[in-house]
Amino acid sequence: MFQSQVSFTDPGRSVTLCALKPRGAWLTRMRWSKIDREDKMSGILSSWRLKSLTSASALMLCCVSAASAQETKWPTHPVDIYVGFAPGGYADTVSRIIGAALSKKLGQPFVVQNIGGAGGNIAARQVATKPGDGYSILATTTALAINTTLYKSKGFTPGGLVPVAIPAFAPEALTASTKSNIKSLRDLAGAAKSKKLYLATPGIGSGSQIAQTYFFQKLVKLPITQIPFSGGGPAMQGVLTGDANLLAATAAAQIVSAIKGNQIVGLAVASEKRDPAIPNVPTFAEQGYPNFLASSWVGFFASPGTPHAIVVKLNKAINEIVKEPSIQKTFKHIGAQASIKSAAQTQKDFNDDVARWSTMVTKIGLSL
Repeated sequence: MFQSQVSFTDPGRSVTLCALKPRGAWLTRMRWSKIDREDKMSGILSSWRLKSLTSASALMLCCVSAASAQETKWPTHPVDIYVGFAPGGYADTVSRIIGAALSKKLGQPFVVQNIGGAGGNIAARQVATKPGDGYSILATTTALAINTTLYKSKGFTPGGLVPVAIPAFAPEALTASTKSNIKSLRDLAGAAKSKKLYLATPGIGSGSQIAQTYFFQKLVKLPITQIPFSGGGPAMQGVLTGDANLLAATAAAQIVSAIKGNQIVGLAVASEKRDPAIPNVPTFAEQGYPNFLASSWVGFFASPGTPHAIVVKLNKAINEIVKEPSIQKTFKHIGAQASIKSAAQTQKDFNDDVARWSTMVTKIGLSL
């Protein structure tokens, strides 16, 4: 027989509550001492309230236990990963690498679906309106942080999405044509005084375009003529063919390869440390611009209201995947750096990034 005893005492009254469990049934015994006739009714009511409170508490504990068990078992059926961009791109590639590994690790299919458009907003809106049960995950890029300020009308609240993990990133970079004779930011300042500079970008509203516009307008304050292309590939070709002498781009595989192959010159990367893939390219900070930080990342976000236990479980699974040597090798091949952080730190990093891009978007006066 199991017995638990709790005593409550006040002047003139002593109450002892004992919980007994013979043969699986709970009995409640109340022993009252020094109680007079006038308090009997009060005692009966108090006993009833205690019994009701105990029953309600037990029911609540059962519900919490059941919910926790359900969250722990997640996933019990396929999980959809909605990628906000077209197949074959940076976000899609990382999503498929992580999705395939998650399928093996968690025992359920993680199905990648590409829903492009509006800078990733269409896919984000879809996940934002899904039930918060862990079966709808958004795979997106820095665009989510940028779009918080850039787009007046999004149809969803970015802050409602739950950051899970940001496993891959690459810094924004400024590069130059090999024909320009620009080898550093100092050379860039000198060249701007003697000739007109043309900056190729992946398009208006892209992270690369916003970051370098902010750099030229607000930091170095040099005149520049932008040529927006429809993506990073065409922008690169614009520099190689001589249509532009500068290129704003993310230091991912194509840019890294072009710098290593001496097709373009790496002037600076917008990160705290040099990119290990192109260690000879200095940071903006090394050249006098310590607070200029910008990167393009791929992150996973859950629908609003997703239980914390599921978020933590998915975050842990992704982190374990990213630690694997084969994944690190694959990331290196596509020009991405690995990032392993907790769900709480991911939330903080995302909030900081929203604030950072908001400052840049607002100061250059861009709105879509």
